[in-house]
Amino acid sequence: MKKPHITTLVVIATTLFGYFARTPIMTALGFDSAKSFSLLGFTVYRLVWNVALPALAIALIHGPRQVWAELGWNANLLKGISVGALITLPMLLMFAITFQPVNLPANELWTGFYTHSFWAGLAEETAFRAFLFGQLYRHGRWPFWLAAGAQGILFSIGHLYQANDTLQAVGVFAVTFAGAVWFSWLWLCWKNLWVPVTVHILMNAWWGLFAVDNSALGGWVANGCRAATIVLSIWLTIRELRKQGRSAKIWQEKPASEPETLRLQVVGIR
Repeated sequence: MKKPHITTLVVIATTLFGYFARTPIMTALGFDSAKSFSLLGFTVYRLVWNVALPALAIALIHGPRQVWAELGWNANLLKGISVGALITLPMLLMFAITFQPVNLPANELWTGFYTHSFWAGLAEETAFRAFLFGQLYRHGRWPFWLAAGAQGILFSIGHLYQANDTLQAVGVFAVTFAGAVWFSWLWLCWKNLWVPVTVHILMNAWWGLFAVDNSALGGWVANGCRAATIVLSIWLTIRELRKQGRSAKIWQEKPASEPETLRLQVVGIR
């Protein structure tokens, strides 16, 4: 079942089901929100809705043996973590110079990292970039900007709870939409999902470790720090692409439609 229109139908149906049915289903099961879960319950919640559900759809489209590759989890983990950590280094250093660390007990910091950084990065990059964007672009044959924009809209809507008024909502939407497209670009350029996963996790972690802002929007100083990380990511990525003889305009490349092709390209990166 690999025809583009069938892939598109299954991916969109799965995404919308997970997006709109999750709250009613969890409420019916007696949970008002994910905040009411224990850490184990939260882990199961994320695994079911952000990993297992996309995996089930991928198994339906491509077969069970392709799930790991299509989720993007077969990439070089060590390389992805190393590149992602390097990319976020300017943000960490500038935050450390500019802002005070948050005054919270260690257990609260750990819990916040686990729920708002680790699982936010892993679950959202898997569900939005590898599954929604990746399947539409690589198998649904959507143009890069259309696939990236579609997942960016849903990704941004999911962060509007952080806004307190209309103006702030517009800002949050713009920042998270741009981030969603940027993460999609990073994944395709590096052919390694662990790069955007690590960047996403650590950017959230640095934001939570220091007294920056309680929303994704932030102020001028915070966004300047974030911009430095983005600039470094672009420079490092273009440098890597030139080594491979590739262009930063990855939307002009022919998508790697088969997981094995993607796997070989990942292994080929040094």
